Amino acid sequence: MRIVLKVMIIVVVFIEGLSAFKIDPYPKETSLTEIFSINCLQMTQSQQMLKAYVMIGVKNNFQNPQEHLAEAIVDYDKRMHQVREYFYTVLTKKAHKNARKSFDDALELWKINKKMLEVEPSKKNVLLIKKNFLKMIDKLLEGTHPIATPELKLISLTGKLCRKPMEVTIDYLIRMWGVKVEDYEKNIESTISKYHHNLKLLSANKLNNEESLALLKKAEKEFKFFEFMYKSKTKFVPSLLSKKADDNFLIIRSIKQIYKKQAS
Repeated sequence: MRIVLKVMIIVVVFIEGLSAFKIDPYPKETSLTEIFSINCLQMTQSQQMLKAYVMIGVKNNFQNPQEHLAEAIVDYDKRMHQVREYFYTVLTKKAHKNARKSFDDALELWKINKKMLEVEPSKKNVLLIKKNFLKMIDKLLEGTHPIATPELKLISLTGKLCRKPMEVTIDYLIRMWGVKVEDYEKNIESTISKYHHNLKLLSANKLNNEESLALLKKAEKEFKFFEFMYKSKTKFVPSLLSKKADDNFLIIRSIKQIYKKQAS
């Protein structure tokens, strides 16, 4: 146990100087594949903002979450409107009415969360923000269904794989903040199961090459940390949890870049 704690302290000291997440700008190249990728980021980076919000709540200043959250809200808001505008230009058929409405609903959920993210973090709001973001993610996925090719669905699936460690981390930190998370054990077990299911689907897809398969193996290995964290009685350092979730994001993002090239 002492050895584990010492390793954690060393890791945290090492990672303190590393940069926090940033919201990627809307791309100049607006191909369907590229905007599917950005829509995927829109879902995943909502969780990065929520993680930053909770880090402020637990009074952990690792990677200056207050400053980065404030910057992210502005950039994310701009990109949300751009994503919605793009899909409105491609979802033009009468049968696409519900898909366009999904993007409208996602935008409204974001507007509600934006107001809460802009004020001092509170235990009262955190679960509502989490709930709204999960609904928003579903809406952003629903909106793309009519035009999603099998290759584009795989790009969206990388986002699902990316978000699972983030969800485990967020719930852990919320509980550390002193907020009760309903059905915590049941939900975490479900999240872990979904992660392995999504990993299996991605590992078997035709867009893989040697590099992406190696990265998927790396992601699987790194996810063992989150499984260990969930089952362990050790109290983990918030900064370590945050960094491990961001590390997973970078691994999956590299996989997504490979798929984008293979799909184009």
